[in-house]
Parts: sequence; C-alpha cells; structure tokens
Amino acid sequence: MSDFLSSRSGGPTYQVRGIGNSGSRWLVALCAVLAIAGCAGSTRSPAEVSAVRAADRGATAKVPARTARDPLAVAYRGPHALRGRVMLRAKIRHGTRVVAATFMLSGQPLGTVTQAPWALDVDATALPDGPASLTVVAVDRLGWRSVSPAVDVRVLGGGETVQHASPARGLGSALRALARGSATVKLAPGLYRVGELALGPGARLLGSGPQTVLSPRAGTGQTALLSTRSGGVRISDLAVQGAGRIDEAVSIGDGSRDVRVQRIEVSGVRMNGIAVWGAHGNVSIQDSTIVGGATAGNAGVLDQGSVNSGDTSVVRTRVTGFVGYGVLFAQRFYGLRSAAIHNLALDNTISDIIDPHRQDGTDEGGIWTGGVEAAVIGNDISDTGIDGIETVGSSTRDTIVDNTVRDTPVAIYIEHSTNGSLVLANRIANVGTGINVEWRHAGGGSNGNVFAYNQIAATRVGVFVDVQEDLNSIVRNVFRGTQATPVILQGSSNNTVRGNVACPASSAPFVVQQAALSETGALARSSHNRLVDNERTSPCRAA
Repeated sequence: MSDFLSSRSGGPTYQVRGIGNSGSRWLVALCAVLAIAGCAGSTRSPAEVSAVRAADRGATAKVPARTARDPLAVAYRGPHALRGRVMLRAKIRHGTRVVAATFMLSGQPLGTVTQAPWALDVDATALPDGPASLTVVAVDRLGWRSVSPAVDVRVLGGGETVQHASPARGLGSALRALARGSATVKLAPGLYRVGELALGPGARLLGSGPQTVLSPRAGTGQTALLSTRSGGVRISDLAVQGAGRIDEAVSIGDGSRDVRVQRIEVSGVRMNGIAVWGAHGNVSIQDSTIVGGATAGNAGVLDQGSVNSGDTSVVRTRVTGFVGYGVLFAQRFYGLRSAAIHNLALDNTISDIIDPHRQDGTDEGGIWTGGVEAAVIGNDISDTGIDGIETVGSSTRDTIVDNTVRDTPVAIYIEHSTNGSLVLANRIANVGTGINVEWRHAGGGSNGNVFAYNQIAATRVGVFVDVQEDLNSIVRNVFRGTQATPVILQGSSNNTVRGNVACPASSAPFVVQQAALSETGALARSSHNRLVDNERTSPCRAA
C-alpha cells in the first residue's frame, strides 16, 4: 500500500526498525494553525479568535477559561428512572463536528454514540439495581472533550422480556429467536460450542461477562462464529474463543445498520477479530479486547469501506498480537468525496502488530484510515513493525489528534491523496521518523495538511515531506533529541515551517531542503518555502 518513506523519489530512505495529556493549550491555538493552512469549516468562539490573532503575531496565546460559552457543551436530557430497554439522550452545543458522546454510569461507560441525535439505547436489566450517577462525555473532531453535570438516576428491575439460556437448557430456542430477530437473549456463564450464529433485525445477544464463552464446534471450518446483515443488532458481554477454526469472531455484512458490539473478548481467529463489509453504516465496536496470535493473519478490526459505508467506530478497545493491523479502515479508491465518511478510532490501545515474514510497507500498522473526515483521537499505539497511524485512500479533512505513538519505525505516515487534514498534539517517541508525507505519484498528492503542536522524539527526522507534496504547514512542534533533523523538505515547495522548537541546542540545520526525482524522472527542487522563527534551544521548552 504505502511506499515506505518514499525511497523511490531518489532521496534518502529512513527505514529504522525499531509522552501526559496534551493539555487544552494546544487546542485553543488550533485555529491559528487552521488559518495558516487555509482550512475551513471551523466555528470559532471569541476566545479562540483572540488566540488565533495572538498566535499569528508570534505571541503566546493565553488559554481562556472553560465556560458555558465554550465551543463544546453537553448536558444529559434522558430519563432519571432506568427500567427495561431505555433510551438515554444528550444535548450537545458545539462549534465543530462532534464525533462521540459517551454515557457514563457511576464512572463506567454504558456506551458511545457517534451521530446526532445523541441517543443511546440501554438494556437496564443488565445493570445493577439502585441509585447511580450519570454523566455524558462529548468529544469533537479537534479533540475537545466536555463532561456534562452529573445527574442522579435510579436503575429499576424488570421492564423487558428476556429469554434466558444456558449450555444445557433452552439454547436451541434462544438461537432460533436471535435468527428471527426482535428478541433479547441472555446467556448464562458457561462454554457454548456452536456453529455460526446469525442475528436477525433487532436481535440482542447478551452474555454474562467473559465467563460466557462461545467456541466453534470441533471439525467445523466456519467463516465466523457470530454474523449479521441486519439493523439494530446488539452483541455484548461474552467471549469468543476461535481455537484457530474460524476466520473471524464477528462478521458484520452487507446491509448492516446500527450495530453495536460491546465488552467482548476475542481470541484464536485465523484472520480478523471483527470484520465489517458491504454497504453498512453506524457500526461500532466498544470496550472490547481482541487478541491475535500465531494464527491471526490480518487485523483486529477490519472495515471494508466504500461510498456505501460510513460511521464505523472503534472505541476504548484493546487490540494486540495481529500480523497486519490493529484497526484497518480500508478504503482504496482515491479522490472520492464521501467514501467511508466519518469513521472514528477513539481511545484505543494497540500493540504488537508485527509481520514476521515481510516488511514492505503493506501491513504492520496500528491504525490505518482511508475515509473522508475520519477522526483518530486519543489512541495509544506501540510496537508496530512499520507505522503507528497511516492515512490511505481518500483521506480528506481527517484529524489525527492527541495520540501517543512509540516504538515503531514511523509514527504517522501520510500517504498520497491525503488533503486538508490535521495532525495535532500527538506525542511521538522512540521512532525513526515522526511524520512522513509520501511523495506524489499515481495521480495523487497530499496538500494543505497541517502538522502542529506535536511532541516528537525521533532518531532520523522529525517531519519528512517528500516530492511535490506542497502547501503544507509545520507549525509549533517540539522536536526532542540531538540525532534527528527536525524537518526535511525533499522536492517540496510552498510550505510553511514556523515557530517550531528543537532541543537541546546544536549547530545542525533546523530545516534541510533538498532536490529529488519526481515520478516522471524530472528533478524536483524545494522552493518558496516559508521558514520563520524556528529555533534550537536549551533547555527544552514548549513551542
């Protein structure tokens, strides 16, 4: 997929195998960065406008106090008595697109929704009875988070028809009810050796926690253990142990809409933990653990995106031990305006994505996103064989914000055909290259992107922008360590490099501009780049 670190362009190849919260000050000054890049679509509060002007003058932008007039405010507007199947609601006022609202009961997530009208359906029969406190946490595409005032609620028993089953009793009729749909089935703890379970429209499969274990029957060569092509499906609170006999634990296929998978544990699959494909929308995997291993040949979560899909999310999920990818939002068609739109990876932990058989840049990634207006926010990614985060396909107006990436050759790889996107306030450590912008080829390039307020500790280069990838902004990043060149512009022109800091101080150049060969074989020179107020300092300080 990717041309790892642009080795074909005639310049150097930086293949080297291989930080606390970002703070609101990064986000307050964001609009200054957007103004530099000419990005549009952000509604700015008066406080943000002041920060923009101050930052644009090179002054220190002050952080305004959070008030009710801040650009993101949230309040709970649902019932205070939770009984049976109940709909929780939130009201959100925002200045930019909100990507998630999480409903929290006494500090624990009940679930996350990623679309207005910000309503989450909950089976209160699965919650402990009694008084509790409910809050809502909203996150927008720029990483702003806001928490609603707490509301006292009470969980009441009953109120819903639930069909119970165990390995020894009632299982056959329960599975038939799930296949028909519009049924809620609760499985008791135990080991269930089953064939593929198909869930019909409105089916809700509830386990009793990780002690509810689904495993394929011996001698079967199943594609998946759980599958659906329907809407309104819920799967939660169980474990799937594939034992190397299934390709995928959960297959969410063509025609699926409004599907939520929560608190499941996956292990022993041959290919993907959870696979999403075909025409689909609003599919979400939340609060789960997906473990690969020697048999896991592809991804923890695979979403095959297209113009007929959107709003796939992976939230607060741990993925480890896969050969190919942690989360793969795959969308391989370039230049499309709405393909795989609004996908979200939020607050996940991804590690140990290693392919022992190849290192050619086509896999070994933590999160790969290929859709329009995707958001990759608050993830922790480590020990991947090629890169931590990568954009592929039509990655237009994406935001990569507040992630921690470490122990990988490249932290963030911007593949060609990534435009108008924002890489903001990420913490990058123990990598060869911090951010790599791939060279223009095959008819696609990456322009008008912003790389701002990132903390980068690399051994080769902090930000590398390759041939004919122009009109990008590298602003107010902090580069730590003496080995790496902070910025290399290789055959790249009309970029802004401003207000960055490298530490400790040294006499090495801050920005290296060099020529390289373009796809046609012509020599591409770096020209008309604006280099302003970049400095090496001791001791280290914020930009």
